[in-house]
Amino acid sequence: MPRCIVLIRSHEPLQEGWRTRSFGPSRPLLDDRVRVAGVRFDETYHPVQVWRRIGGGDDPPAASGFNYGTVGPAATYAVRVDADDEDAVERLRRDRSAEVVGVFADPTVSPFPSPYCSDSPVGATQDVARRLGVRALHRAKLTGRGVHVAVVDTGIDGSRIPVAGGWAPTPGYVPGSSAPNHGTMVAYDVRIAAPDAQLFDYALLKSQAGTWAAFLSDAIAAFADLVERVNAAPGRWVVNNSWGLFDRASDAPIGSPENYSANPDHPFNQVTGALVAAGADVFFAAGNCGADCPDGRCGAGDTGSGASIHGANSHPEVVSVAAVTVTDRRLGYSSQGPGALYSRKPDLAGFSHFAGSGIYPADAGTSAASPVAVGVAAALRQAFATDRLAPAQLKGLLQRTARDVNGDGWDYDLGYGVIDAAAAVKALGLKPQGRKRASTTV
Repeated sequence: MPRCIVLIRSHEPLQEGWRTRSFGPSRPLLDDRVRVAGVRFDETYHPVQVWRRIGGGDDPPAASGFNYGTVGPAATYAVRVDADDEDAVERLRRDRSAEVVGVFADPTVSPFPSPYCSDSPVGATQDVARRLGVRALHRAKLTGRGVHVAVVDTGIDGSRIPVAGGWAPTPGYVPGSSAPNHGTMVAYDVRIAAPDAQLFDYALLKSQAGTWAAFLSDAIAAFADLVERVNAAPGRWVVNNSWGLFDRASDAPIGSPENYSANPDHPFNQVTGALVAAGADVFFAAGNCGADCPDGRCGAGDTGSGASIHGANSHPEVVSVAAVTVTDRRLGYSSQGPGALYSRKPDLAGFSHFAGSGIYPADAGTSAASPVAVGVAAALRQAFATDRLAPAQLKGLLQRTARDVNGDGWDYDLGYGVIDAAAAVKALGLKPQGRKRASTTV
């Protein structure tokens, strides 16, 4: 585990590093109290405040290890280190136990974009809008107006799709300045159901130059920033994540305290829960490692049922999204449950593999299915802020109103079924208002 995430007890220099988004204020403290031989701090990564779920709630079924109460004051800060070997990591853990709360794996995560079964699209944007029931949303004047959607991805081309702000793991990135690629496709797909939502460009997958990839430590920083944004302007935030872990070889073994993929104590899994607790509706693509047509990047033993939905993509509080065509046919690359953190995954399915953004021959993968579902959530969130409809309630609504195309109530392929905006509008008792809106344009 040469690169890892270290959680350190709170001290003022770490707090200052987080406030200023700089490593410098923490350097003397880390050198004096934490550094050991064979371990080097990554000074490009500033300390990140890590919120953890504490006390006062019941764990969801099969989610042992999570503590679902309120979000308490952060007691830890994450820093990133490079270690010579496992002996150096053990020295850090053993000799600095007064300061070091935990040491965790920092695997690489990547987007879920590609149509590995076929490049040929099935249907187009208008078919997705029709099958979703977007007309029912727009007749109720629900277009996502006033709702903030964070697209955590490779970056958005703001000349095509306007953005209201954003974040990046490296300084100097201007939100909306990305070339048109995966992140722009995802943003387009959000706007099928929510054309008036405000998009925020969280360009996480720019952290490794020349690749669409990030270290999980960068995702911790992104979500910590989002927790602050949601706390500052609560009520209507939806977060899309069309990325995840393809190959567990870059993770610590399951059962190890450093593990990410199946460990609820990993700081990214904790900060994911904290983001939901702050009031965000958090969606993750289930993954592209389904048994029938897995992405070539999926690891050995990381495909098919029970082996392809890992880490935060399987978090019990997020909405995990599988993929179907507009004909309700499951796409063979769509990852299948049980999930690693919570067995009943995925939660539902969204449409994918259609002619949409024009970035690729097809907007494909669970990468497209997730933002299609996010658009529905954003449109509904316009009507109900989180003080009236909590994230868990909106998630439950989308599950209950999904179309059970397999006829078995819930299954490891499509969860509760295909997301159905019209059914959700009806369940909420929302009525048409005035003239109906024209069909969606994005």
